[in-house]
Amino acid sequence: MAIEAGAQRQRQWSLVIPRVIGRFFLYVLLVIFAVIFLFPFYSMFVGSFMQDSDLFSRSPNLWPRKGFDPSSYRQLMAELNFGRPLLNSFTISAVRTIGTLFFSALAGFAFAKRQFPGRDKLFFMMLATWMIPTQSTLIPWYLLMVQKLGWGNTFLPFWIPAWASAFGIFLMRQFIAASIPDEMLEAAAIDGASLFGIFVRIVLPVVTPGLSVLAILTFVNSFNEFLGPLLILSDPKKITAPLALANFRATQITAPRYSLMFAGSTLATLPLLIVFFSFQRQLISGIMSGAIKGGA
Repeated sequence: MAIEAGAQRQRQWSLVIPRVIGRFFLYVLLVIFAVIFLFPFYSMFVGSFMQDSDLFSRSPNLWPRKGFDPSSYRQLMAELNFGRPLLNSFTISAVRTIGTLFFSALAGFAFAKRQFPGRDKLFFMMLATWMIPTQSTLIPWYLLMVQKLGWGNTFLPFWIPAWASAFGIFLMRQFIAASIPDEMLEAAAIDGASLFGIFVRIVLPVVTPGLSVLAILTFVNSFNEFLGPLLILSDPKKITAPLALANFRATQITAPRYSLMFAGSTLATLPLLIVFFSFQRQLISGIMSGAIKGGA
């Protein structure tokens, strides 16, 4: 009996030890990747409290030698009024996100659950526009926004065209087609609900996970957009945070102002982190919901 018990324990250890070793090396690998990905953010945050002499030194400084100096933040907010570009970026991103959610869900509902002539052809034409590189449409977009519509130096070019997002319509169409059965909509119509009432009371609550995913992606992409505001906005009071950060780069007569750039980048990253961690659960739920249900 003792020999059999010893052999059984040996077999158990032979199974457990490789599993423990494999998990150990997996965690070590994950920690290494986490350090690699987090180090740029750490360098940006610590560098925002350093003086330019520390940043321009030959040997890299991983910690402020003279202590944390918040003068860069005071200069950004008091002298350079960096709060205005942050507010402009937030305004553009918030309005763009709200409009994209509403119109993408509405169009996705029409493509998923309504029957009309040419529906599938129109849907594939819409998807074809998603495959066109943004750079190839940049000049026509600029001419249309500025010369034809007269929307130069306004926020309208970043709102109205973006509300008809091909990616958003495709994403919401897939969520609605996979999440809402036709019988539910037919029952609501028999009860006397209008088409828009069905959309607001039935469709939107069911596809909340998909709306959360689309909201986070739209807000982050809009907040980080640089090329569009660079072409459209010329008023210093209307520039966005990425444009304001570009003013701190080096020129032929001035050196780069890294301390201000790091401080501004830290402030510009905070809204994105707040939005992401506030809706992290909804984001994961939406991704998992789409992965489980699949497309239609």
